[in-house]
Amino acid sequence: MNLAELEMHRRSRSGSVLFRLCALIVLLALGCCRAHAGTGGEFFTLQQPGHLGLTAFASGFGSDTYATTGAGFQLEQSVTRYVGLVGRVSAFQVYQGKGYNSPFVTESTGVRTYERFEGGVDLKPASGVSLVVLGGRDVGNSNAPVIEGDFSSWLFQYRPYPVNLSFSSTHFFENAVTSNQIDLRAVVYGTARWLLLLGGGGAVWGGGTVGKPNGQGGPDVGLFLREHHTSIDLQSGYGSSHLYGLLSVSVGLGWDE
Repeated sequence: MNLAELEMHRRSRSGSVLFRLCALIVLLALGCCRAHAGTGGEFFTLQQPGHLGLTAFASGFGSDTYATTGAGFQLEQSVTRYVGLVGRVSAFQVYQGKGYNSPFVTESTGVRTYERFEGGVDLKPASGVSLVVLGGRDVGNSNAPVIEGDFSSWLFQYRPYPVNLSFSSTHFFENAVTSNQIDLRAVVYGTARWLLLLGGGGAVWGGGTVGKPNGQGGPDVGLFLREHHTSIDLQSGYGSSHLYGLLSVSVGLGWDE
């Protein structure tokens, strides 16, 4: 197989991923419409008052084979009770290697930086359930389209110890790699000021220049500060990147319009 055939094969795989993601969006949207068809058309009714949310986030990952940091912010504007518009801007630095969320074709031997601009929708078909679907582009040392889906659901949310299941999938068109991350955590203790969450999670990535699937995983510890709307999450484990640590922080703000 020559280089032209390899490139055509890579693009066809990327196109099939995009097609499946678009099909999933359509099916979920139709499901939301059907689920709320008997509620007086609330799915299509503009939310009053509207709500504007701002989330700032930062993260860092480190192992002896891969090291990266990232930070950014997300804006979400409500449209209806079940749909919101989302814009996300983030910046990344890769210091060494190539890991679960790297868009690069080759391993980094020096610091590489890139920025990511994305836009999309947040579908909320039920209380405590959210699916954010984004499309955009990387600029900088990475310069290619990217698509992403982020799912989160709170289970047993009206019981003393609710459980959160989150799943994120990103496809990088530059190296044709698809990266998936999953976390399952439960609230194990809480006060009026903070919540403690424990669980486990990890990542699986492959395809494109990576080839066969790679994986990593380990226990999660999370702390949510109610008054400051701040989440601090720490994960440590082992896998294709060897022994690793992952720290992430996010702060959320909101305004009714």
